[in-house]
Amino acid sequence: MKFEQWHEGNTFFREMKPYFGQCDRYQRLNLVELLLATSDSAVEDYHQRGMTYSVLRDNNVAILVSRVSLRIHSFPKANQPFRVKTWEEAPTGLQLTRRYEIFDMDNNSLVSGNSTWVVVNIQNRRIMRPSDFTMREAPTFTTDFCCLPCGKIAAKDNMTVVDERTIHFSDIDANGHMNNARYGAYIMDCLPPELQQRDIKDFRINYAHEAKEGDKLQLLADFSNPDIIQVSGVTPEGTCFESELYY
Repeated sequence: MKFEQWHEGNTFFREMKPYFGQCDRYQRLNLVELLLATSDSAVEDYHQRGMTYSVLRDNNVAILVSRVSLRIHSFPKANQPFRVKTWEEAPTGLQLTRRYEIFDMDNNSLVSGNSTWVVVNIQNRRIMRPSDFTMREAPTFTTDFCCLPCGKIAAKDNMTVVDERTIHFSDIDANGHMNNARYGAYIMDCLPPELQQRDIKDFRINYAHEAKEGDKLQLLADFSNPDIIQVSGVTPEGTCFESELYY
């Protein structure tokens, strides 16, 4: 089967197949690969429109994912192809907004998603206003979505340290910090087996502070509500991410 990608207006489509090694022990596409499927599709959308990583850097611009919310109707499964549909919507405050829909090849909905991104000036590391990002015509429309909003996650008090990880070379991408999707592995690894086995219904994550190679990342969790789990990652420099898993 040939897997294709194409644009219809400002909407980008990408066909993919989840291979055995991309899935967990229950043959579900693992959380890292699901986050990659969405973020990489966003990057490829821009790439196909001429805004490659090199072109953005030449214009002193980096675009970094800030918040993600995914509603998982049914996990993509090993060797079952699917189609990602993504498009950009009107900015929200200082953040770009992007939507996702993932369907199987019979057009059944698997995942609905919403995300926000920040445009950063590479030289001074400051967030740019969306209106200053003029390399494409900015969308002005919004649509309804069924997933949870990409709002700020308020970490609970007295969360328990459940793991500690060192950031290694293989965690780092070309932006010089830990790739956003890699946190999915850290989150799943610190859950007890009974939660790892259950299907996640909603997943939200806020990215706050960059983690770099050599950093020690503490994983903190709150398991007081078995249906809504919080996991955060912190270094001595601050909080790197906060996440929620709804069952």
